[in-house]
Amino acid sequence: MKRKLAELCTGYTKNIALKDLEDREGAFPVYGASGFIKNIDYYVSDVPYIAIVKDGAGAGRVFICPEKSSLLGTMQYIVPRDDVDIRYLSYALQNLKLGTTFQGSTIPHIYFKDYKENEISFVPYDEQVKKASKLEQIEKAIALSNRQLSLLDEVIKSRF
Repeated sequence: MKRKLAELCTGYTKNIALKDLEDREGAFPVYGASGFIKNIDYYVSDVPYIAIVKDGAGAGRVFICPEKSSLLGTMQYIVPRDDVDIRYLSYALQNLKLGTTFQGSTIPHIYFKDYKENEISFVPYDEQVKKASKLEQIEKAIALSNRQLSLLDEVIKSRF
């Protein structure tokens, strides 16, 4: 069964600028397009969420962030409903390849309002968890294989 993203999650943004965080220190992480930025003294989301880069070269990149954390303004928060596994939704969003359908002539932009009508396969929660776990195992195997290839490449280069 297919469901629209708007039925499975909510999306929002906050205008947190990196320059406004220079003097702030604390225990709560802030993330940007490249990942962890620093810890500050407040947070925006009290639940885990999916972060999507909405502006710039990395537009469409998806990753999961923990509870009690925040995002810079170039990112958007995607919060799944209670009956949606966050990992399953993350993989579904990655599969949409959002960064390939952006707006803007110079700096790419993607917005929840533009892709919230996209449909994804929706299965019961326990199946979502199983599928997400299997995809995680596959990702780990790919990462291990890539690491092995990199090490073998270094061995070849060292011979010359």
